[in-house]
Formats: sequence, C-alpha cells, structure tokens
Amino acid sequence: MSAPLRVVLVCEAAGGGVGKHVLDLAEHLPRRGFEVLLVHATARIEDDFRIRVERNRDHGYRVARVDVDRAPGPRDAIGAWQLRRVVREFGGAHVLHGHSAKGGALARLARWGCARRVFYTPHAFYMQAPSISAMARRFFALAEYGLSFATDRLIATSNEEAKLARSLGFPERKVTVVENGIEVRSDAELASVRAGVRRSLGIGDEEVLVGFVGRLVPQKAPVKAVEVFRRLAQDSNARFLLVGDGPESPAVTRAISEGGLAIEELASQAVSAPNGHLARNAVDPRRAQPVQWLRTGTGRDLMPAMDVLLVTSHYEGFPYVMLEALDAGCAIVTTSVGGAADCVIDGRNGAIIETASVDALASAARGFVKCPERLYAARGASRAQARRFEIGRMLDRLATLYRSDTRDAA
Repeated sequence: MSAPLRVVLVCEAAGGGVGKHVLDLAEHLPRRGFEVLLVHATARIEDDFRIRVERNRDHGYRVARVDVDRAPGPRDAIGAWQLRRVVREFGGAHVLHGHSAKGGALARLARWGCARRVFYTPHAFYMQAPSISAMARRFFALAEYGLSFATDRLIATSNEEAKLARSLGFPERKVTVVENGIEVRSDAELASVRAGVRRSLGIGDEEVLVGFVGRLVPQKAPVKAVEVFRRLAQDSNARFLLVGDGPESPAVTRAISEGGLAIEELASQAVSAPNGHLARNAVDPRRAQPVQWLRTGTGRDLMPAMDVLLVTSHYEGFPYVMLEALDAGCAIVTTSVGGAADCVIDGRNGAIIETASVDALASAARGFVKCPERLYAARGASRAQARRFEIGRMLDRLATLYRSDTRDAA
C-alpha cells in the first residue's frame, strides 16, 4: 500500500472567503487519505479562522506559520525561506497549493527542492481592484505572468477567473476550473433555521428582507448596498439587514444617516440555532426605516432569514456569500463579478447587473421585492442550484487532480 500524498496549503489571508476555503480543504482532505499541513501568516487572523485552526488535531492536519505582510516587500524572501523550512520538516510536499496572491507567490517561490507540484488558486487577481493605479496593475499582471512558469496548475474558482488567468499568460493546459463548495442543508433544517432567525430579527412571515453580507472593504462596495436599501425604502415595505464590519464602517454609517435611514444595531453574536436571540438597540421606526446591522456574524447563520441578497462587489473570484445564498434560498442581485454567471441564472434565481449602477441594482431588487410570486420562484430555483455546489464535489475534483498530477510528475 502506497504512502499517503502530502499536501501543503498556504495562505496569507487567515479569514474571509480564502480562509474558509483553505480550512474546508484542511479539515476534509485527511478523510480522503492525504497528509495535510496548513501554513498561514500571522498578521491577519480573524476570530473564526483562529477558532477553527485550534481544532486542527480533531481533523487530523498540522499547522505552521510564516511571518509576512499583506503587501509585497522584502519580508517575502523571509517568508519563502520559512515556508521551505516547514515543508521540509513535514517531509516535503507532493502538492504545494498556494491560495490568493501572497500565498500563491510564496508557494511558487519556495517550491524548488521541497515540492513535486505547485498549485495556485488566485481567489480573484489583485490587478482587478479598481482602486490601484494603471502602473500597479501592469506590475501585478507581469508578476503573475512571471510566476506562471513556476505554476504546474492554476485552479480557478469560476469560469471568469479562468478566462482572466489565460489572458495573463497561463497556458490553457495549466488552467482548471473547480468551483467552491458548501455543505447544503436539508429543506427541513433550512425552514427551521429561517423561522428562528426571522423571529429573532422581528421579521414577519410576509415581510421581505433584503440583505448584504460581507467584509466592509472597498472591494465589496458596501456603501452601494446602502444606496440600494435607500431606493427600495422609498417605494416598498422591504426590511434591511447588513452583516459585516471593516474599514468602510464609518462610510456605511454616514451613508445610512444621509440616506434618511436609521441604524438598528444588533448587539449579540450570530444566530446559530432556531431558538437563538439577538439583543438590539431600539429604533423608532416612525423616524426612519431601520437598517438592522450585525457586525459579527456569518452568512450561513443569518442568510436563511433573507429573501434577497445584494452583492455589490467590484471584483471577486467566486464569493462564498453567493453559495450560502443559494443554500439559504435567496434571490441574488449581483454585479457581474467572478462566480455570478456560474450560480445565478439571470431572470430566474436572480439578476446579474453588467453596469453595476445603483439604479440598475435597485430596479432588479425591486422586481423581486414587489412580486411575491417571482420571489418565491427565485428562492426555489436558488435551492435547486445549491446542489450543484455541494462541498463533496469540490473535494473529489481537487483530490483527483492532486493524485493525477503527482502521478504524472513521478
């Protein structure tokens, strides 16, 4: 019987969608016969990531750390050296799999002499950010092209990401699409969670809840979501839920106030059971339509209460929030970002807005808010779509690639 393959997962972003994805792999791959080492940076560790990593022994994988910053810099040479050291201590890697820009760069810089094959999952390319200069965009594009020669396989999480990878110079033979995956709940479990969360939020059975879930960072454009809330409040009785925190919080607060809305701050942790309870600060609804805001919470816990999810991002690889919305049975109104075309059937279970304007987003959301029959059909269609992205399919496809690529390289 052959020894198990050794897989090393590398990430800098210890949180968000990248962190969730890497932890899903680390926790499930040992059950499929792999020895797994997770290597992450120490600078940006979110609480959810830290709590899950502390249970690594329960799932049968090991953990190591490297000391690098988010931005490119001299410390990356130290990080690559540290990565080489921990991989060698692990016994070497049959597959060294870097995630996101920094994790991918470290894996490819450290590969020689310690890894048989190197995989790279971008989780969105940094040069897609609209905020960076044209010169910076060219620099990162050239860096990706240069590192493509040290990449054995690029795993794109969406067809759009794969198309962009090829445009940056990655050969077709190296690019494979493996969409993100989630655990899909049964209809009975979802109905129970939905009823409990809506009860805790004070949302009536007939009320329509429109939500935004994500880190409040420029990439996600949360202020645009608040603008959509404001438009919907003018001519509908929709309720609004905002879940997330981050550097854009002050701008979001201003947008809510200046838009004639009010903040109803939810004070507790996310609801995780039908009988959970959310403490709240009272808001007089006669003064302004409230936006319920929960700073700490997960989409999986709270999204079942929602009817319509807004995704206002400038760019994405394949955001988990979309998959969680499918599982929760939400209509999805989204900008045209990575993953949108893979999970949203435009006009059926949501709408993809090419222009990304507030008017277009609000108009599409209004079409579901003000038509119960259309909303009901969209929610059912999302649940049907969710089954395409069950986590087992993602894991099986990656496991097959790990084994076939290392066998070919032997």
